Amino acid sequence: MARTTVSSVALSMMLTIGVAAAQTQPAPGQLPAPVQQPVPPAQTPVTNPSPAEASDDTPTNEIIVTGIRNSLANALSAKRDAAQLLDAISAEDIGRFPDKNIGEALQRVTGVQLTRTNGEGSGITIRGADANLNRVEVNGITALSTTAGQRDVDFRDLPVEFVNRLEVVKSVTPDMTEGGLGGTVRVITRRPFDSKDNSFLAGSAQGIYTDISKTFDPKFALIGSKKFFNDTLGVLLSGTYERRRVESHEARTTGWRQIDGNPALAGLQAIDLDNNGRGDFFPDIPRYIVNRLDTKRYAFNGVVEWRPEDGLRAYVQGNYARGDQEVNSQYLQITTAGSTLDRANTRIGPDDTVSHVEFVDNPAVARSSRLQVSHRNILGQIDRTQWNAAGGVDYEVGDWKLNTMTSYTRAKINNNYINATADAIGIGRVIVDYSNGQQAPNITLPMDPTTTAGINSVTAQYRPVINVQTEAATKGDIEYRGAAPWLTSLKAGYQIRQGTADSREFNATTTIDGFTTPSLLGRVQQVAGLMTLDDTPFFKTGDLGYDGGIRGWLQPGYAFVDSIGLPNPFGTPTLLNTWKVSERNIAGYAQGSFEFDLGVKVRGTVGARVVNTRTIADGYRTQTGRTLPVQFRGEGTEFLPSLNVRADLIPEKLLFRGSATEVIARPTPQQLAPRFSIDVVGLTGSRGNPELQPFRARQYDAGFEYYINRTSFLSATYFRKEISSFIENRTQAEVVDGVTYAITLPVNGAQRVTINGAEVGAQVAFDFLNVPVLNHMGVIANYTYSKDTGYAGRDFFTGGALPFPGLSRHSYNLSAYYEDSLFSLRGSYNWRSNYLITALGRGNNPEFGEAFGQLDASASINLTPKVSIFAEGVNLTDATRAENANSVYRRTLLETYGRRFYGGVRFRF
Repeated sequence: MARTTVSSVALSMMLTIGVAAAQTQPAPGQLPAPVQQPVPPAQTPVTNPSPAEASDDTPTNEIIVTGIRNSLANALSAKRDAAQLLDAISAEDIGRFPDKNIGEALQRVTGVQLTRTNGEGSGITIRGADANLNRVEVNGITALSTTAGQRDVDFRDLPVEFVNRLEVVKSVTPDMTEGGLGGTVRVITRRPFDSKDNSFLAGSAQGIYTDISKTFDPKFALIGSKKFFNDTLGVLLSGTYERRRVESHEARTTGWRQIDGNPALAGLQAIDLDNNGRGDFFPDIPRYIVNRLDTKRYAFNGVVEWRPEDGLRAYVQGNYARGDQEVNSQYLQITTAGSTLDRANTRIGPDDTVSHVEFVDNPAVARSSRLQVSHRNILGQIDRTQWNAAGGVDYEVGDWKLNTMTSYTRAKINNNYINATADAIGIGRVIVDYSNGQQAPNITLPMDPTTTAGINSVTAQYRPVINVQTEAATKGDIEYRGAAPWLTSLKAGYQIRQGTADSREFNATTTIDGFTTPSLLGRVQQVAGLMTLDDTPFFKTGDLGYDGGIRGWLQPGYAFVDSIGLPNPFGTPTLLNTWKVSERNIAGYAQGSFEFDLGVKVRGTVGARVVNTRTIADGYRTQTGRTLPVQFRGEGTEFLPSLNVRADLIPEKLLFRGSATEVIARPTPQQLAPRFSIDVVGLTGSRGNPELQPFRARQYDAGFEYYINRTSFLSATYFRKEISSFIENRTQAEVVDGVTYAITLPVNGAQRVTINGAEVGAQVAFDFLNVPVLNHMGVIANYTYSKDTGYAGRDFFTGGALPFPGLSRHSYNLSAYYEDSLFSLRGSYNWRSNYLITALGRGNNPEFGEAFGQLDASASINLTPKVSIFAEGVNLTDATRAENANSVYRRTLLETYGRRFYGGVRFRF
């Protein structure tokens, strides 16, 4: 089914503006203005910078320390000179932050909020938009996801050492690739012409100490560049190696549920122990988890750039990043679903939630529902690989500029998932107490979990999953400058992208069940005897809320698995989770720049982008016991106008910016995949939907920026996003082989969400003060307020309105620094308020991430102009992260990952 959308707002805006078009900085691969014909800063906006344009040909973009203030000045200049609303972080700025990957650096940007995995920054939201709704580019090339079936980018494996500049673009221009509904993150790597030096060699060596596991890990980076043939050919090569052993401890209650007190009656007769007329909430699968990830990361970057004459540039470039991760996630978990509630010994606390609960085994239920404790370990290896390669040519002659770029990128995640489990099924009683300072589950068992007592079943499951995403792309742009005094440039171009995403899953399980077959108990205990006791006390960092309790348990490892015999799963593929989605996008745009003098200079960009997307989704469906291949096709065309305006109220001092744009974000491959399943008895089924239309949004910005000097500014921006075409699950009648089924599938709903917000920022150096010490100091601060309306999600139990998922009402960053010619010191604090994770979690409660803040700091000493030593600390306050099921008395997660400390040396020769 084809669909074309052209909004009346878009048409009226285009008719009003007429033929005016946008002046933007060249797209990836395009030349900047020649040196002998400089263009005013506001006319060289950082709209879509080419790899070549990452350099500014000044020493401040080199690797070695040029000063915090110089790096902040570079970021300020990029922000001020841009045609649209963006924030930038220069390479030196990243080096000075205690941030060890790109995601952790981006959290310092106004409106950006960070998601952590085991304490490492892994993903971001921008102005409340989910990570899947943002676009990430590396030198203008799509960064693909290493999360199965998703579009979000995991930043953990992308090293900051390669980066020249990061940009977060919040309003779009037509020459930008579509897909950044929340915003577009540009990762611009280093290039051989970034420095005036003919050659250099630079690098760093550091050690990393993690206090929760008491481990030391190395990290090395080396970057070299040289120019040849009278500085017309430049080559840059760089590489990094890092070993990171991260560890996090979690006290979880997987869900909070109401228990049916009388299953014989229709509907849920929720138990109400305190007789207040409302059902009480009881824990579902309370468990302790110790996550250990041992990751070795390798990354390489190479650029060859040829500049034989002014106006001509050719280049080839590539990036490669790999993370080989050994997984060892240890669980001690309780299954309570079929057990009997001991009402006499159970107490109800605030918010209709138990503060103390006791469960008793029910011998009448099936084996899978008996009260049991599981010693479980998720083992295996996860290998994540990302790489891209591109080549391009830029040519400029007179008033004409041409550029082309062809690229290919690939991302693969190979998850060799092994689930090793030792179960004690049918245990007599389990006590879980939540009456402590953190409402954490304090579990009491009838046996000692550091022994094999009670274990009567062991299992080894092998479930490898392989996900691959690719994209081949080509694009071309042409620009003509000086069409008229008020029409300073016209620009047009095309882009073709062919992408694929596929998933393959295999599964096999071996169980030795001594509970059902008592004669196997001896063999079960023999295998269980191979489990080991961990030497790190559970929750040794952070705040669990109570002392004592279970601090260790036996864990099944590879010897346990080998004794059972790891099954071969490759003969038993999980076809219903095996699929491939192909997307072909053809886009064209026209834009230009205009400039008027209305008492104040007004300039801006205007234009539109048209993109046609065709989707093919291949997978399988199940019917009458047979699994058959299926294929679905979809198509849609989008018209995306945009307008960005800048007014120099006080030239180079006080600016006004405004924008009105339309943006989209495509559904995830997993949502587009068929994954078709039919129940021929119940006449129900489910599938993906390759005809899903993208999320759409109209967004508006209006703000002021006041530039005090080359390092200091104040800014305030109002923003509004009107998001539509939400994807939601719906059940509809579909005829399959002449039979009507109730099929559940993702569809574009009618709800519309509006997010209104404000961002304020300040970057102030105190060098204007004639006061010792103070004149070497400065502060950087920003704050974001966001509020949404229209989200259709509701609390299942109360019917109350819920906020837009991922959106914190308040967030802020605060940094202070001191720097002189010898010594520098910096501290940074990042905080966000609570946010909705999901509207319908386990047990039907909405689940929230609670407010969280983290303090980091760094210091460095310049031993010589070429060598410096540094020390950095992450999470210095040992903050504990928490999540809940709509009440702090229904905590679903307490997580600690402790502090991390870095120390090392940087050099440049």
